[in-house]
Amino acid sequence: MHFERMADEYATARPPYPAVLYAELSRRGVIGPGLRVLEIGAGAGLATTDLVAVGAEVTAVEPGERLAELLTSRVPSATVLVSTLEAAVLTDHAYDAAVAATSLHWVDLEAGLPILHRALRPGGWLAVWRTHFGDSSLRTAFRDQVDVIVGARPPAPQPAVSRDDRPTLAELTTDGWFEHVDSMTWAWPVQLSTAQVKQLYSTFSNWTPDEVEAAVAAADRCGGTVNERFRTVLHLLRAVSARTEHALSTH
Repeated sequence: MHFERMADEYATARPPYPAVLYAELSRRGVIGPGLRVLEIGAGAGLATTDLVAVGAEVTAVEPGERLAELLTSRVPSATVLVSTLEAAVLTDHAYDAAVAATSLHWVDLEAGLPILHRALRPGGWLAVWRTHFGDSSLRTAFRDQVDVIVGARPPAPQPAVSRDDRPTLAELTTDGWFEHVDSMTWAWPVQLSTAQVKQLYSTFSNWTPDEVEAAVAAADRCGGTVNERFRTVLHLLRAVSARTEHALSTH
């Protein structure tokens, strides 16, 4: 519920996804005029706005009540379901595509993937993307100081896969509900003021208030403006038509 507590900040602090992402989704026929799109974990509508702008008919699933209110206000043409994906009541085979923008790592995929498969028309699209807020291949004074902040955390067991990299393709294709079609990555520059650093880092659920303040101080030491490079990663999959209704009902 971190995002629910910070709903207003989340709605304004997160940068939009790059236009090339939506252009690629449109080119592939994942989104577009009249296409029925199911969005998982829509938040305050960061991606929903762009999905509707290209003419998609969006049903957005968002469990946070405050975030759902902001989403409804921001994108009134979208149908908003206040629910988790796992508990959502969805019509079978009603959607041309399902999309998840920096959200599917919160879903229990063992339950969620068959739900998405049932909701999609045969061969429907699943598009999963997220932005990585920083690029380890680009070393800057600010990035070095962020690494120091993160490195000062108490030792903890390291997961086999970082949450920033989830869901992995192996997870998305588990049990054969979906097959991988393509993956793409776009790197893009961004300039953040100290105030924007505070806003953005405050939305990170794994950052403490003290760590956020340390990042703000680091931005100040870098002159009050930091140049970062973010990476947006997109995975495209299709629902496997060979899965039978019997398999869906017994999973």
